[in-house]
Amino acid sequence: MIIIKNASWEIIKVIDADINKTLLSQLQDEWIEITYACHTGICWACMCQIESGSDNVQKSFRWEPWFPLWDDEVMTCIAWVINKDEDIILKTIY
Repeated sequence: MIIIKNASWEIIKVIDADINKTLLSQLQDEWIEITYACHTGICWACMCQIESGSDNVQKSFRWEPWFPLWDDEVMTCIAWVINKDEDIILKTIY
């Protein structure tokens, strides 16, 4: 499952994880409002904080010199779930 919290740490939705879609696509499919723009991981608009389950998220561009991410950060437009049997807790930043 993917558990989504708002910037105040309140749970706003719990959805089933899909390993075939990006995190952003899954959030949009569930009508969860999230800022986004480029869909390529360049603009940082869709960044979320991972409260739990970071090991279950594949993050593209991680540790590239021009695109540093902390372990608890994810660009939802280019990231996807590796293991849908483990919960992932995301917190929107905006």
